[in-house]
Amino acid sequence: MELEDHNEETEDRAVEFLAPAKKIFEIIVPILTLMTIVNCVIILVLVMNIGRKVNRLEQQMIILQNNAAVSVSNMSEESRLPEEQADVAEDVADIDGSWVTDQTEAADIVEAAVLEDTHKWDGREDSSAGIRRVYLTFDDGPSANTDRILDILNQYGVKATFFVVAKDGYTDQYRRIVEDGHTLAMHSYSHKYSEIYASLDAYKEDLTKLHDFLYELTGEDCNIVRFPGGSSNTISHVDMWELIEYLNKTDMVYYDWNVSSGDASGGRKSIDQIKKNVLDNIDQFSNAVVLFHDASGKDSTVDALPAIIEEILESDNTVLLPISDDTVRVQHLHE
Repeated sequence: MELEDHNEETEDRAVEFLAPAKKIFEIIVPILTLMTIVNCVIILVLVMNIGRKVNRLEQQMIILQNNAAVSVSNMSEESRLPEEQADVAEDVADIDGSWVTDQTEAADIVEAAVLEDTHKWDGREDSSAGIRRVYLTFDDGPSANTDRILDILNQYGVKATFFVVAKDGYTDQYRRIVEDGHTLAMHSYSHKYSEIYASLDAYKEDLTKLHDFLYELTGEDCNIVRFPGGSSNTISHVDMWELIEYLNKTDMVYYDWNVSSGDASGGRKSIDQIKKNVLDNIDQFSNAVVLFHDASGKDSTVDALPAIIEEILESDNTVLLPISDDTVRVQHLHE
């Protein structure tokens, strides 16, 4: 009897001794479990970020490869500038048709123009609607050609998108773009590559000035953007992803192009060549964003426009639309 009492007393003491340890264990286990879950989430986020960075590096490699191929092709007699022209800045004109006297800016203009004419888009396609959507876009305006372009679009009942810069003397054209039902979008205030892409702050300042300039003239709160030279340009001194992040944070969206009219670089393009560049390539995409330039000296672009529009309108299951907030995003740099 005494032995049984002794055993029970020993068991009670053991339970009392282990009780604190049990309580500690009950507290530690959930904490360790929570820490494990947190660590797993952190690892998952890190893996996703690494994946994004790898994707970005792959895109940058593709762009560099494309640019290298372009550099080689530009050595042909058809596409390269005459040797004496390549060394003389005065032979390069800006969007107003004025000769550029700064060698660096002249080189940037030539480099950006070549890229705009030759970049190959590798983005994802959305063919869910079963309809080909074609977006005619015009960079660098307004210009002496803007009214002609607007007249042609009006003649065919077609709406387009104008990525404009800031210019004096074109108040009526800015307002007419909006009044005719086209999309007024932002390109840059100055269109000087060395200024726009000097830093993130420089880009912010340039775009803000353009936004305010357009708002005061037209009342449009523009939020659609095209980078000068495109998001894949090789001119910027700041990482383009920083600029893209800035646009995302300010609820702005940028659009590049996947079809180029080829009217950016070199001398005057023929009407037939511009037509061919557009009409031979839009069939590749369910959402074809076509790059034109509304600038001084681009008369062939305007002259080619009626035939391009007519053929597109005659195509089955194809519509011409202006870019809007719900347009599929054609972007050279994309997540």
